[in-house]
Amino acid sequence: MDHHLIPQRVAQELLQPHDVTLGQLARGGLSGARVWQADSRHGQVALRCWAPGHPTPERLGQQHAAMRRACQRGETCVPRVYSTLTGNSFCQVGQQLWELTQWMPGQADYLQRPSLDRLQAALEQLGRLHRVWSRDSPQLAGTSPTARDRYQRLQRWLAQLAALRGLPSRRSDPLGDGPGTLIPQLAEETLWQLAHRGPQLLTELRPLVDQRVGLHFVIRDIWSEHVLFTEHRVTGIIDFGAARIDEPAADVARLLGSLEPRDQTRWLTGWQAYHGVQRLVELQRVQVLDRVGGLLAAAQWLEWLVLERRQFAAPLHQLTERWQHLLQRLEYWDRLG
Repeated sequence: MDHHLIPQRVAQELLQPHDVTLGQLARGGLSGARVWQADSRHGQVALRCWAPGHPTPERLGQQHAAMRRACQRGETCVPRVYSTLTGNSFCQVGQQLWELTQWMPGQADYLQRPSLDRLQAALEQLGRLHRVWSRDSPQLAGTSPTARDRYQRLQRWLAQLAALRGLPSRRSDPLGDGPGTLIPQLAEETLWQLAHRGPQLLTELRPLVDQRVGLHFVIRDIWSEHVLFTEHRVTGIIDFGAARIDEPAADVARLLGSLEPRDQTRWLTGWQAYHGVQRLVELQRVQVLDRVGGLLAAAQWLEWLVLERRQFAAPLHQLTERWQHLLQRLEYWDRLG
């Protein structure tokens, strides 16, 4: 049950006030966060221990405030946040932040059970959340943190391409047989895609960096694993750990690229569903951010598994499958021309 992992202070300040009966450790993400499913006087809840340093206490407080605003406006897909004994929205023990939120119903099974109804429901729900948060900061505008960050990251990758040529063949695979043997091949393909697509995408991204756009709270890490469905309804959106003030196009690009990575017609159907609810986002920005984001996501796996040789708790085949799926999407773009 892993109860020994729960500090006494968390039990006293966060669990006992809500009569929480702790269940089993439900999951842990690549970020290092851990989540327990539990019963409480509110119903089922999720106890989460965030990885040290992510998010910061200030950022987590902002995320909880935005989640509570969405709940107050009737957005039932956002988990309710429960307070500690002292009225805070989280408990800090050393470098670790602990939160207690509603356990959201549904399954993250869009990719296993895709449909236009589900696609439209997901994008319409995102539009409603953006509409809530945009009303909190109607006058806030500026340059996009996402566009600037992606431009700088893509610049860095292109600047080091010459030094990275031949890297996969020069380095022995540290991860053994099985899925690990795919890594040199995936690395070579990623470097080729950076060289082949990177300069043009950098050119397309450049105007987006300086353009002023509306900014408000956005989720940023909204993708297929974080959107829960019950039949054709969205009944939960989980994991707000990357959320911050940014441009809403970043959310739309992330979600569309995850749900419909290789069907341009369905991708556009999803965009139209979002745009029918929230019209303050330009299609061209979403398209560019989606494509740059896909390329940089593949490059991120190259950095983690080849350059840094980072170790993850998840099985290696899951990591290489994610990397492969990203590269398959880049190949799909090539076929589109």
